[in-house]
Amino acid sequence: MIAVELPDLPPNVEYRGPKDGPVVEEYMVGEHKVTALSAPYLVHGFDVSIGWEVGHPMGHFRDPNKLSIEFDEFEHGTSGIQSQDSLEGITTSLLRSIPMAHARALLREHHEQLSVADLRRDITPFPSRVETDRDYTHVAAAYVALGEVSVEPIKRLAEWSGESIDTWSARLRRARAKGILEGKGRQARIAPGYLDARDAIWATMRARKDKPDGR
Repeated sequence: MIAVELPDLPPNVEYRGPKDGPVVEEYMVGEHKVTALSAPYLVHGFDVSIGWEVGHPMGHFRDPNKLSIEFDEFEHGTSGIQSQDSLEGITTSLLRSIPMAHARALLREHHEQLSVADLRRDITPFPSRVETDRDYTHVAAAYVALGEVSVEPIKRLAEWSGESIDTWSARLRRARAKGILEGKGRQARIAPGYLDARDAIWATMRARKDKPDGR
């Protein structure tokens, strides 16, 4: 069953996807493999699908980025009075009934798990001791990158490192005090003067991991 708590659906709206989560598909956009999550619904006699892509070459979508609405011929032929409403077409009432909050809650955890999987490979391992400006640039850049795809970036950093949330919060405060990190949450950014250092760290880590022995 779905582990997250989902909001109630409006009247005449039915979720028609798997019981344990969203529909998952993969396809190519140019040379990039994109994973698409979708939540299918029946809304007032229409098939409605709300989708959220992972790994799109244009970047990370912070909310679902696809919506399709199609007349359901089978439903029209079998559901009686409700199906007559569908003949009115895509009305304002139908659009207001689209369960965006339900879909967002259903898709978010799966979307985050997929989004952070490749990111973790790029930004770990973290420095064993965070002391130099380079170390603080590394951890601050990891926080910024995670903030683009995760609703709880500090929690993820703590899980991956085996250290406490308090330890990571203190490191980020120190990075801000040093002028390396600016802002919080989704507004967090690496200060312009440290962008070259951040890029050099990522390039070094990717180059090491591209080697057969990972060193």
